[in-house]
Amino acid sequence: MALVSGGVLYTVEDRERDARARPSATVTLPGATQAPKPSKTAAAIAARRVAIDTILIRRAQAVQTVNEALFLQDVDPADRALRAEQKVLFANLVEIGFTELGYSQAEERFDPAVAESHGRTTYLVRILMRYQIPKVDLTPVTTELGYTFINVRGRWVLTDDDDLDKDLGPGAHQEAWDLGRIEVLRGPRVLAVVEKGDTERGRTIVSEATEALDQVTTYWPRRWRGSVFVIALDETDVRDARFADEDIESAASAGSTFSSLPGQDTADGTVAGAYIVINPNERDRVDEILLAHEITHVATADLGGYEPLWLAEGAAEYVSWRGIEAVSGPGEVGKWEEEVIDEALPALAALPSDAGFYQNNADVYGVSWLAVRFLVQRLGLAKVAELYEDMARHGIDQASRDRILLSRSGLTEATLWTSLKSYRPRR
Repeated sequence: MALVSGGVLYTVEDRERDARARPSATVTLPGATQAPKPSKTAAAIAARRVAIDTILIRRAQAVQTVNEALFLQDVDPADRALRAEQKVLFANLVEIGFTELGYSQAEERFDPAVAESHGRTTYLVRILMRYQIPKVDLTPVTTELGYTFINVRGRWVLTDDDDLDKDLGPGAHQEAWDLGRIEVLRGPRVLAVVEKGDTERGRTIVSEATEALDQVTTYWPRRWRGSVFVIALDETDVRDARFADEDIESAASAGSTFSSLPGQDTADGTVAGAYIVINPNERDRVDEILLAHEITHVATADLGGYEPLWLAEGAAEYVSWRGIEAVSGPGEVGKWEEEVIDEALPALAALPSDAGFYQNNADVYGVSWLAVRFLVQRLGLAKVAELYEDMARHGIDQASRDRILLSRSGLTEATLWTSLKSYRPRR
């Protein structure tokens, strides 16, 4: 392993020799103010940091000024495949149209296999990408990347951008712009991302999402003014959606964005919003009912994210089923309500817990919807929305959730479940 400053190479042996030569104590003569001279290793590290920071600044500037040559300036000229991939990435970033974009070094990582692959000047570093998509991100958000740099004849260049992927957080380096050439379709409050050339699908999604937004505005009291980012690519792993693995039956997923990543400032991070990802196998069946469910999640994402899943999914189902009721009449909703009461409730012993919610074979969505529907009938929709907000901000544990639910409804989760078991809907 080695460090480079300018065109000078420092190996591990140089570093150790330099450390041995450094005195263990420093004697300062009276009146002397000269600072100790930094070691060769420290100087090399400082020079490298400045060089990499400069590269990262150039990359962001290149996107903002639509300068492909500047974006590729620091990409390894010997790696044709990487340069081709970076051209696609550049085009995607430009097409998204960020109002804010920046990259910064987080911390160095070491991987012996990566060092062996790229040579002794290898510098593997976790990168924070901070950006803002206009109207979609109401505040700048952060994602993470892993970049590998090497020194070629005194110049640092990017030689790989996926060596660190396995050690990053869920969905890192799997944003819509990371996964092949995209096309962006826009509506007044909708951005839809599809494969390049899949224009008609994109237009359909924009239309359906626009109708779904109206539905959420009509049936959920919170006056959310954001825009929706819908990703419909031929990819099973996009952001933190894993449609090829555990969630193959899900038609879509609303995944959080973070202004501060988990572990960055706080353990849980700070949720800023959410993007919608469509299961590639369900792209032809996207409609306003599906999107109304997911947009409800988006419209409540920035409240905190501490609400129980039964409340989050129940509220989303409530909004989408209000839309069905508006089209089909109350009979369709009443039929499903009876099915939930007769079939889904007996399969559970309590409200669905967060643990294993999405793996549960019972109709947890139906039961969650029924719980919210019951609360709306008991309290009114505006009071349930206030309950939701309080839960999302402060429901950090079961004791807090029960306290909030009791103060706002007169019920705990246990007594709410008991009420559901004996509930018979008004007809």
